[in-house]
Amino acid sequence: MKVAPRQISSFLTKPPAEINAVLFHGNDLGLISVRARQFATLFSDNLDDVFSVTRLSGDMLSDEVGLIADSAAAIPAFGDRRLVLVKGRGTELLEAAKLALAKPLPDTMIIIEASDTTTKHAIVKLFETSKTAASIGCYADSVGDIRALTTQIFATDKVTASPDAFDIIAERLGNDHASSRSEIEKLALMAGPGGRLEAEDVRVALGDNALLAIDDIADALASGAVARLQQALQKAWYEDVNAVMIIRGCQTYFRQLSLASHAMANGQSAQNAVRSLRPPPHFKLQDRLQAHLRRWRPHLAMEMVNRLQDIELQLKSGGIDDRLCTAQSLLGICLRAPR
Repeated sequence: MKVAPRQISSFLTKPPAEINAVLFHGNDLGLISVRARQFATLFSDNLDDVFSVTRLSGDMLSDEVGLIADSAAAIPAFGDRRLVLVKGRGTELLEAAKLALAKPLPDTMIIIEASDTTTKHAIVKLFETSKTAASIGCYADSVGDIRALTTQIFATDKVTASPDAFDIIAERLGNDHASSRSEIEKLALMAGPGGRLEAEDVRVALGDNALLAIDDIADALASGAVARLQQALQKAWYEDVNAVMIIRGCQTYFRQLSLASHAMANGQSAQNAVRSLRPPPHFKLQDRLQAHLRRWRPHLAMEMVNRLQDIELQLKSGGIDDRLCTAQSLLGICLRAPR
């Protein structure tokens, strides 16, 4: 069974009686986690109860394809249903899922989170075509989704916002549902019951001009774009951004590149590798990071992190022109960026 987007909310609160296995898949890891947990609480008040809840990983299934089926067949010590929670990328779950769905599953609910799949993936097709299982896609929120989520959360405390403030929220958020919800809830808390948010309030809360300038510098640096680097530095100096903040921001960017590159080496797609980063990178940075993954291997990215740490120490030693040192050092890195 394929659950259509418009049916997801009702399914998560009252699934059909014949359904005893659900696959949550897509590219929004936060939304996968939120929906899977929400659904799991229908069947257990305590998801940490080892006597009635079994947790499995994709790695565990590599050598034991019968593990999901065996866990589902176990009699729960308490309650009337055995709950089996499975997390993995997708491909390594397929055979175990096939075996489990091939058998009757009375008094059992299997919930699988697949973090690296598309709608064409074999495990997605398996659940979509089953009469006793369901597939729920979890994809990045659209602008309309973010606006609807914001309106919903703000309505709870009767918080209002200007149209420009809503525009900024929709522009800055959307890469990860759980993260977006958290940021919107923080905005509501900042406004207070019955409060109102203006564009400047949201802009400051979600990321000011200085942080955006640092993002542009890191992007130009990783791209080997000298002209853009110079422009981004001029913007940062205009915003009076501290030189050490710039270097640390670049360190964070290259560290994220290294982590995402390692995730790709372990089988994740570029998109999911970037989305799995914690904290999640800004929505606008994700496409840039994915593009840079094609040229920056993990060891090269970490070499840049080490180089940037040396530059930070040099800046902190004093006795030098911070802006001149920063510009010259970053220019040297930029000129050596892989093409």
